[in-house]
Amino acid sequence: MIVETAVFFPSPVTLRLSAAGAPGDPVMGSFKSLPLHVQADTAARELRAYLPPISNPLTLYGIGDFSDACGDTMEQHAARVLQLLGFDPASVLQALLDGGDIPAVPPRVPREIANWRAKAILSGMGKLAMVDALIAALPEPQATVLGLAWHGNAALARASSTVAALAGSLGFSVADTDAFFIAAAALDL
Repeated sequence: MIVETAVFFPSPVTLRLSAAGAPGDPVMGSFKSLPLHVQADTAARELRAYLPPISNPLTLYGIGDFSDACGDTMEQHAARVLQLLGFDPASVLQALLDGGDIPAVPPRVPREIANWRAKAILSGMGKLAMVDALIAALPEPQATVLGLAWHGNAALARASSTVAALAGSLGFSVADTDAFFIAAAALDL
């Protein structure tokens, strides 16, 4: 399976396109975006991103995240590429181009987690009662609707504005919330 979209950079990135040690002056290229091809390697259970003109792939997801990540959209894959490239996309892209070392692939942040998983992590943090109080303090009918979902079988979506508001009330940063979702998904019974 190969599908395609593009990755757009916040500011143009400049890359030396000739291989290291090649004769002549390096050919420089400035890119506002690169085409993105995502390939699933079912034998290795990896999703890889190809960003022409860079021939070496960037591993998006490995064995532990492969099954869930196969269902992601191309926009989600493009967002993952930007996450992996970090604050200085040119340095990681240049390392890919040159065959150098690139940062380790962080785990996939789950798109959603079951309520019981969230409650278990919050309980371990001593914050479960605080979330219950935050929900109860909401105006009606929001308190009732959210309370029914929270105490029912609903799942928490990472992209939800409610999750963002509750996380903010708990003092969680975006990175803290991502780590919370990863830890909750990793719980094993």
